[in-house]
Amino acid sequence: MGRKGNSGFANPDVRFGNDSGGSYTGSLGFTQHYLERLDGDLAPDPGLEPADGFTVWVKASDGITLNGTSAVSGWADQSTNNIDFSQSTTSAQPTFTSANTILNNQPSVDFFNGDYMETADNSVMNTSTGFCIYIVAKLNSFPSTFSGFFGRTNGTSWSTGWFSFYYASKIRFCIDYWNTSTKRVELDPPSVSNVNIYKFHYDRTTITGQIIGPDADLDTQAQTTSDINATGNGIELNRLGGSAYDGSWDFGEFLFYNTPLNAAGQLKTENYLKDKYGIT
Repeated sequence: MGRKGNSGFANPDVRFGNDSGGSYTGSLGFTQHYLERLDGDLAPDPGLEPADGFTVWVKASDGITLNGTSAVSGWADQSTNNIDFSQSTTSAQPTFTSANTILNNQPSVDFFNGDYMETADNSVMNTSTGFCIYIVAKLNSFPSTFSGFFGRTNGTSWSTGWFSFYYASKIRFCIDYWNTSTKRVELDPPSVSNVNIYKFHYDRTTITGQIIGPDADLDTQAQTTSDINATGNGIELNRLGGSAYDGSWDFGEFLFYNTPLNAAGQLKTENYLKDKYGIT
């Protein structure tokens, strides 16, 4: 284990003090710090943040509007673009959980079959260079043959934009047309007992899909030309293309960048999410 471990804190650390100044003078303090963070006994490092430049950022710890005690009618974008998610239909509103034990006791927005949220269209989501998407989520189930995860696509034909869904025993992430093998990556489905980070990255050269966490998986596909803008459509969570193909997920966080992230940006965002949700 390195000197800093996964704690994110530097010496002196007064919480484990054994001298008159409250500092811990032995090397065991770093081990203890790591283990306490791993067990969820310490709050995430408040200094960690995702890489700058996000176009849409929603997290269950902020911006939640409730309809009653637990139904979520609004989820406010934490970027400066105000691309908020909403759901006015009461029967389709997801459920808010204030401390989801699987998500490191962080809040979550829990979607079950028939629940979904979406944004309005906004031209700032358009891109010519590519994009990067991060989601922290726990799978509940795949309710149907096609079970939606998220996306921005042109309705039920799914022939432009970007989107992800479960089909044929895989989680597909597609750009452009859903049924063209050269325009998608495929990941093995995760366990319903785990929280993972899902990363989808496209830089006009390669499509990358990755699960970061206990159900780790990676797939890439060379692709240089695609229609990745679904103009007139917003982003959906837990639904595929405005259809009835809903999924069932607990969402902790969703980040969309309308440009590819370099390696340093990806590392910064992934470290932030790993730390916050206790993913090693």
